[in-house]
Amino acid sequence: MLDKIFLALISIVPTLSILIFFICSDKFVEPKKNIFLAFIMGIFIIAPLEVVHYLSVIFFGKTPEYSNFSKAFINIAFLEELFKFCILIFFCKKFIEFDEPMDGIVYGITVSLGFAFWENLQYIYIYNNPTIEKSITISWFRTFTALPSHAMHGIIMGFFIGKKFFSKTKTNLYLYLAVLIPVILHGFYDWILMSENLNNNLIYLIIVFELILVIILYRDIRSKQLLKNKEKEKRFF
Repeated sequence: MLDKIFLALISIVPTLSILIFFICSDKFVEPKKNIFLAFIMGIFIIAPLEVVHYLSVIFFGKTPEYSNFSKAFINIAFLEELFKFCILIFFCKKFIEFDEPMDGIVYGITVSLGFAFWENLQYIYIYNNPTIEKSITISWFRTFTALPSHAMHGIIMGFFIGKKFFSKTKTNLYLYLAVLIPVILHGFYDWILMSENLNNNLIYLIIVFELILVIILYRDIRSKQLLKNKEKEKRFF
């Protein structure tokens, strides 16, 4: 029993820690109800993914066989990031409070962490791991790789969605980049894991690259938000 509680904490604590950090760093904090709904919608991404899987089985008469490359980039990365994108555009964007570029990042990371949280629980509890030690190993590995990677994909996607709706140049290129960049990064992550010919340590290079990119994008939005906040304070006084 204690082992299962410990495994749950490994999934819950890092997820909530990352989420709370970004929520609190937002100068204009989003309503808790919106954050909760976005997180739940991220969890429910699993539903359309399962539907696509079953439809493909019905169409082909069996589970389709994919190369590692196709499975990583199309069957996993593209579908997961596409459904995250759809939730942000067709659900979160409808919130009245979604009214500045930083909101794209906040909701982007919230949806992504919702999905990552449920995915972690699947790997720990649903998939048949032979021992508790195996479950703990998988959980720790995902805590330091898959979880932050999902979070950073959400930040990148949210950044470009924010640019689309709140920058002076409202080009659709931002929407394409919102999907394309996370798909490429996500695809490389999974492809490295699946491939027998690639060193798994390359995953950490992907994560470092994602981190550098996220820092650049986040600082850009953060600096503009702080400037906006100072302007509001000046008008107030």
